[in-house]
Amino acid sequence: MAKNALLNLYLLAFNGASCAGWAYVLYLTVSTVLKAHEAGQDWNEVAQSTWDVVSFPLKVVQTMAVMEIVHAAVGFVRSPLGSTLMQVSSRLWLVWAINVLCPVSRYQFGFPLMVASWGLVEVPRYSFYALNLYNAVPGFLFFLRYHLFMVLYPSGVLGEVLCMVSGEVLCMVSSLSFLSTGAYAIQLPNTHNISISLYVVVILVLLVYVPGLPVMYGHMLTQRNRAYSKTKTA
Repeated sequence: MAKNALLNLYLLAFNGASCAGWAYVLYLTVSTVLKAHEAGQDWNEVAQSTWDVVSFPLKVVQTMAVMEIVHAAVGFVRSPLGSTLMQVSSRLWLVWAINVLCPVSRYQFGFPLMVASWGLVEVPRYSFYALNLYNAVPGFLFFLRYHLFMVLYPSGVLGEVLCMVSGEVLCMVSSLSFLSTGAYAIQLPNTHNISISLYVVVILVLLVYVPGLPVMYGHMLTQRNRAYSKTKTA
């Protein structure tokens, strides 16, 4: 009993901190976008202002999510390890390998769209996890947890991968022209006798990203159905 109580306290602290972190990122994103838009900035300038404000807390709170992989691996939570690993690693890839390394990826509409979509999903999700430890989830939070993703997952994906109607490209795609110059590539000759091009890596990630989207979306729909089936049998 004492062990479970300590574990619940730890998970409560982790989920509470993650929720607070994402709420802060979401607040900064929305307030910055509104202020920049009112100032007459175009979307490229709005996105740049957003990155300047949210980059540090975004990197911190998203990197914290690595612990979710650990929690699933050691059995602290019942989340499937595979889907947790896929979701967290894709987010880390976007933040650290794309947004941080490729400035062009964060100076357009796709960046604030991506971050806002993430934040709107993560605040209810971590709140749900924290309260569910003590069976104290209110009905409205249950609804948000299992319905928001149906809209926000596609909008987040749009911010990550797809092209916009104005001809500007979004985060991952926009980085390709920058990376094609050989930036961040490991080229021969070198001590380890290997050659790695981040440009090629991004293309490969994009090729597996699209097929992976319906898999993740289907997984979330399955979770939703299971959650509602439990409420009917309770």
